[in-house]
Amino acid sequence: MPIYEYTCKKCNKIFESLVLSSRDIKGIQCPECGSEDVHKMLSSFSSGSTGPVSGGLSGESSCSSSRFE
Repeated sequence: MPIYEYTCKKCNKIFESLVLSSRDIKGIQCPECGSEDVHKMLSSFSSGSTGPVSGGLSGESSCSSSRFE
């Protein structure tokens, strides 16, 4: 059950809505003004990145290979 983020075209309110099925997408209303003129926003986690990969995802190990005695 995905949660989508929407912005209201009438009052510019940003809100989230739990969508149980594709039928639920119709009739999404702004909780602020009640308008159904809303736009589904692109989630930041689903958008691509053009920057360098960081956080150890390059295949390199962050552990030292030396032994402690």
